[in-house]
Amino acid sequence: MKKSQFPVLMILCSVLILSIASFLQPQEKGYALSEFKERRNQLCQKISDGVAIVSNYSGLMARMRTDPDFYYLTGVDVPGAKLILIPKDIAAKSSNPASWKTTLYLPPANPAYGVWDDPMLFPGEEAEKSTGIENTASLQAFDTHVARLGNITDTVYLYYNPNTFLAGDFSSGTPLVERIKKIIPHAQIKNLSPFLDSMRWKKSPSEISMMKKGCAITVDAFKEVARFTRTGVYEYEVEALVKYIFRKNGSKRAAFTIIASGSNSCILHHMNNDRLMEDGDLLKIDIGTVYQSMSTDLTRTIPVSGKFTPEQREIYEIVLRAQKKAISIVKPGVTMADVHKIAYEIIDQAGYGKYFNHGACHALNGGPQWRPENIGLTYPTDYHNMIAPSVLDNPLEPGSMFTIEPGIYIHDKNIGIRIEDDILVTENGYEVLTKDAPKEIDEIESLMKEKTVHIR
Repeated sequence: MKKSQFPVLMILCSVLILSIASFLQPQEKGYALSEFKERRNQLCQKISDGVAIVSNYSGLMARMRTDPDFYYLTGVDVPGAKLILIPKDIAAKSSNPASWKTTLYLPPANPAYGVWDDPMLFPGEEAEKSTGIENTASLQAFDTHVARLGNITDTVYLYYNPNTFLAGDFSSGTPLVERIKKIIPHAQIKNLSPFLDSMRWKKSPSEISMMKKGCAITVDAFKEVARFTRTGVYEYEVEALVKYIFRKNGSKRAAFTIIASGSNSCILHHMNNDRLMEDGDLLKIDIGTVYQSMSTDLTRTIPVSGKFTPEQREIYEIVLRAQKKAISIVKPGVTMADVHKIAYEIIDQAGYGKYFNHGACHALNGGPQWRPENIGLTYPTDYHNMIAPSVLDNPLEPGSMFTIEPGIYIHDKNIGIRIEDDILVTENGYEVLTKDAPKEIDEIESLMKEKTVHIR
């Protein structure tokens, strides 16, 4: 080897090593343990007259997703795991306050995990270190420990949704309520949901950062789908492309994939994704991903042929005008009910009010639940029965996140158009987190002429 070659070789080797090191860098780190601890402390202050019990999903569903409220407090995604939060004021009433610690309950060590199933967090020092929760115990001890809570409090807070039609059978809340009632018959059960909803309504800087990354990934998926879409493609091919881009970019999973063409575009939550797209169809793409526990939600409607028909263009412009006007009024103190009203009025004035049959907004990643007395709007009886349970009177505040998604759905013409963006409320107004997803007609038609980036 010539001496003159050595420095060049060293540089090349250094570049290669740095490239490999960069490639091997782990995914973006999640939240600091201190953030979860602060959330638990804040909740303890709100429920100082009792203890709180929160449970993760169990069974097959837990393999696919984590209960968002459980994760919000723990950062743990172990199926069936539970948390007992004990405020210091409650522990102080006992003869030995130090023995009453907030405890995370995990499955006992099992050699099957790591062989038949992925490795899992088990009780012990490692779990306490990795979660920042001061005490862990086996799920086998959970019922016994709950029974002892009756010695220090008569009040138990559990997260449950009073609107059971919203929660469904998959909610971990209702079964847990019945279970705790049997273990501590004299306990007064109070609902934890208003406290957690209030806390989750205002996002932390780290949550906002994660959400922005998730939105960027979602926008990337939409753009590639628009480039890929054409006559003769099946809806499930588009769905597969969306999920591929989500995972390729480090998202944990798709939150949902609504790929609705032709007549399916008029179905609000079409999920079969099995239709062959034809010339003249509209394709409604409603997709969301989960990135570091933050779920995104983006909808765009595009012409399968690459060009809107005159009628499609006219109706699309009405929906877009309604959405833009609704977005423009967002600021602290405004409610989602106000936002919906603006969007609905524009669509109704254009003669399409009866074709807009859902709420224009819903909270993102936690926030106040819908309650009938809070809807704050007046509709014809038949329309009110169809309205999505998501139009809230709760004032927006800096850090709130929600969607704005007006739509028009004309079944006899196979025209279903929805335009949705994720909105962050700021100190003086708003930020559209999904603004980079084209929604002007000319932008969409231009995008659909581009070559695909992620597939060849």
